Amino acid sequence: MTTVRRLSVIAVSVLWALQLGAGGGGGGTYTALDGTAQPLKDAFNADVGKVRLVMYVSPTCGECLRGAKQSQKDVLATIDDANLRIYIVWAPKNGGRQQDVGRVTQIVTDPRAAQYWDGHRVLTDAYDRMLALSGPCAGIFMLYGRQARWEGTAPPRADYLEDAHAEEFNRPYPQYDPRRFAAKVQEMLKTRTE
Repeated sequence: MTTVRRLSVIAVSVLWALQLGAGGGGGGTYTALDGTAQPLKDAFNADVGKVRLVMYVSPTCGECLRGAKQSQKDVLATIDDANLRIYIVWAPKNGGRQQDVGRVTQIVTDPRAAQYWDGHRVLTDAYDRMLALSGPCAGIFMLYGRQARWEGTAPPRADYLEDAHAEEFNRPYPQYDPRRFAAKVQEMLKTRTE
C-alpha cells in the first residue's frame, strides 16, 4: 500500500471515528446532555422570542418514533418559519440506550432542529415528575411560547402539549394528532410578544 493511500485510509478512519463520537454511526448528530442539561437550557434561552417545540421521545418506542416522523412530515415540513425552533430529547425510556440514538436522528431532518440524548436522566426524571407520566414511554410533544424561559434546574412547563401515549396509558393529555398540533404551532407563531 502506498503512503498516500495509507494516509487516505487513516484520514477516512479518523473522520468515521469522529462521527461516531459525535453521535453518528450512520445517523445524524446529537448532543449528549450533561448532568444539568446545560446545552439544551442554553439553546432554549437563546431562542427566547421564538416558538419552541420540544419532542420528548424514546429511541426504542414505536409510538415515539411514529410521532417524531409525523411531526417531520405534517408539522415541520409544512411550517416554513424561522421563528420556530425544535429540540428533540431522546430519553432512556422503554429500554432506550445511547447507541440507539444515532440511527433515529435521521427521522427529524429539519435544519431548525437540534437533537439531544438525556443519558443522565435529567430531563427524563424532571418531565416524568412534572407531567406525572405513567407507563414506560415518553412520547410527549410540547410547545413553548416566545416568552418562555428556563430559569431553574427543571425545564419550564409547556404552554401546550400532546401525548402519543395518552389513550394507551390513560394519561390526562390530548392524544397526539400532528395536524391539530401543526395548527397550534401556527397559532402560536401568529401571536407576537408585546
